[in-house]
Amino acid sequence: MWKRYLIAVLLVTALSFLAGCVYYNTFYHAQAAAREAELLRESSAPDAPPGPAERELLERVAEKCGRVLQLYPDSSWADDALLLLGETRYYQGRYESAERRLTEFLSLHPDSELLPEAEYMLASVLLERGNAVSAESYLERLAQASPPHAFSDDALVLIGRARNSRKKHTEATEAYEQALERFLGSDRRAEIRFLSAENYEDVGDLDAAAEQYALVPGERGGRHLAFEARMRLAEVDLVRGRSEEALEVLADLERRTDDRDELDRVLLLVGSALEATGAVDDAIATYEGISVSHTKSEASAEAHYRIGLLQRDYYELLEEAIASFRKAKDEAPRSDVAELAKDAVEDIDKLEGLLAIITRTDEESEEGRVGGEDERAPEPGDTPEQVATPSGVVDDTTLHVTLLPPPDQIADGADTTAIDLAPGSADTGAFRPAVAAVDTTGIESAVATADTTDIESAVATADSTDIEEPEDEIAIARFRAAELYLFRFDDAERARTYYASVIEHHPESSLAPKAALAIAWILETRWEDLEGARAVYEAILVDYPDSDFSAAATEGLQRLVWSGSD
Repeated sequence: MWKRYLIAVLLVTALSFLAGCVYYNTFYHAQAAAREAELLRESSAPDAPPGPAERELLERVAEKCGRVLQLYPDSSWADDALLLLGETRYYQGRYESAERRLTEFLSLHPDSELLPEAEYMLASVLLERGNAVSAESYLERLAQASPPHAFSDDALVLIGRARNSRKKHTEATEAYEQALERFLGSDRRAEIRFLSAENYEDVGDLDAAAEQYALVPGERGGRHLAFEARMRLAEVDLVRGRSEEALEVLADLERRTDDRDELDRVLLLVGSALEATGAVDDAIATYEGISVSHTKSEASAEAHYRIGLLQRDYYELLEEAIASFRKAKDEAPRSDVAELAKDAVEDIDKLEGLLAIITRTDEESEEGRVGGEDERAPEPGDTPEQVATPSGVVDDTTLHVTLLPPPDQIADGADTTAIDLAPGSADTGAFRPAVAAVDTTGIESAVATADTTDIESAVATADSTDIEEPEDEIAIARFRAAELYLFRFDDAERARTYYASVIEHHPESSLAPKAALAIAWILETRWEDLEGARAVYEAILVDYPDSDFSAAATEGLQRLVWSGSD
């Protein structure tokens, strides 16, 4: 009898032991896969999405944790498995599932020693889901724990990110500075510096951002962030107008970098820096070097695309630009750059068609012109010197717009007075100087935050079906050429020239006040010539009081008053 009882006890004990081994082994393998996935994540670029190998490992972790929870919900490893499953869903980007699992952990295991880690992970998930306020509430007690908890430095970093996401940049800076002061030995110091630099960049404090980026490589944990930090430093230097300093940083990176993709990024930024210094030929040579060294890549496509832009905008070689854009499409047909290149070719085709109409009309007008005229209106393609000279002729049937070059092209002491005359008005005082050139170099834009959506809408492409007069085909061509230059080529100077030619040659067209409004918008928002913009807005009200654009001109004047231009 006692033998049978002993055998039963031993059997139960053995089965319990084997069951324990089963769920422990299952969780052990989940932990091992999670560690492998973490190593892959650490070796990847910051914020890079999981690669195929990491995704496979994470799915294995989730499957094994799920098995433990399903088969052994009351085991001693249940809290570990539930937390690991929540973390895995977070790294998979499945934030809703991660939040559900981590919230379940807090409910089922409030006394677990893993509670701080679970709260930190839940805060991370909430932040990703846009709930920064709730995230910060979980993080505060972790960050302020005394003595500091294992997650205290992580919590402070996440608090900084939460505040940054809410545009509370000053408070974010305080969190990052506190983390750097309290945790001198933290392995996250490089990341804290990097995030602090991004925060300064967000508020436009580029000097502070550059200082922080420069410190990242020397901090603990800086090895993985060193390259990205120095790239960001070079980008900030470019924005600050310090192209030579940017080139020095990039030259050092080029010497140190042996990864092909990283080298491509460096060289593309070198090209941008060379463009900024005016060394356009050197920039093109740099881009050509990328295209030769790394064919059939997105970097090569980007290089050909940039060459095309320079050929189009700097050298005005439209056919050569088309060839470069087509090469960009061929190098990486499925890339975003290929789409941009395709659009650029279409834009040039449109422009060439419009210019053909304008040129043909100008040639016909020249053949029929009666000799003896000493003056002429400025034409598209005139040099700044040609268009800067006032006509000196006023007549009461034509709106005269005398063009001036952009403010940064006008020599000190030059006569910048330009007079516009309203159609049907013999009173030259009816118009103000239309393009009063004020040197605004370095001046903060007074209208940088103005809502120009309505203005951009007002200068959008006209519907030619509304135009009945035969000569307005040419007005439409001039106007649409201006739009291409402004909105597609980002060339405000040529756009201004073509808009002015609409007013000059087609003063009675419905496009004339629209073109004038576009000129005012360029003066106000692109060149920050607020006085010149005010004069054009006033001229629109005088010359076209009944047009659809007089209301926009009134709004423009009100905006300038609010900005303090008067």
